Amino acid sequence: MLVKALLVAFWAGLCSLDDGGMQLQIRKPLLAGTITGLILGDLTQGLIIGGTLELMWLGVNSVGAYTPPDITGGAIIGVTVGITSGGGVAAGVAFAVPAATLILQLIVLLQTYLSVHIHRAEAAAVAGDFDKANRWHLYSGILLFFARAIPCFIAVYIGNTVLSDFIAWLPKFIITGLNVASGIIPAVGISMLLTMMLKKDMWMYLVGGFVFAAYL
Repeated sequence: MLVKALLVAFWAGLCSLDDGGMQLQIRKPLLAGTITGLILGDLTQGLIIGGTLELMWLGVNSVGAYTPPDITGGAIIGVTVGITSGGGVAAGVAFAVPAATLILQLIVLLQTYLSVHIHRAEAAAVAGDFDKANRWHLYSGILLFFARAIPCFIAVYIGNTVLSDFIAWLPKFIITGLNVASGIIPAVGISMLLTMMLKKDMWMYLVGGFVFAAYL
């Protein structure tokens, strides 16, 4: 489990760097969750849980100063819990939401601290020391890497048996309710997205996308 925990942590760190710079979209719950499932030996569950979380968070976006829950870390931990505990989608969704909220707090604290790096990088740039300015950005990237890597490592390595016992302890009606919710939540995510799309300046993109998808 140590090797798997390290691999998941490394993957979470890469997704974190994608969020902060690369923009390859590997941080999306569908991809983040699927690769996590592959690492943990259950690609199918990773795809199912990651896809469910992708739909659930489809309309969640960062607008202005608002920072949404960390859907990347939430998806990775949700898939981890769903697979290692044997609880499937219900357990994955149940743990993904609080995990996303918790990691969000870490990200906000980190971003607050990184404002110090920005000022120091600016000072180095003004002084003409561009190597030093680049190093400050590199340090920021390393901290961003570990902000998601460490919680995901803990979830895989330390939380494995604890989470399994917790899922087994939950009353059956709670698991049943979570299973029902996991089927409803994707519709809520799509509805959130449609609420944003059905505006006078946006609806034509929705219609155009549907037409192209249906007939091409």
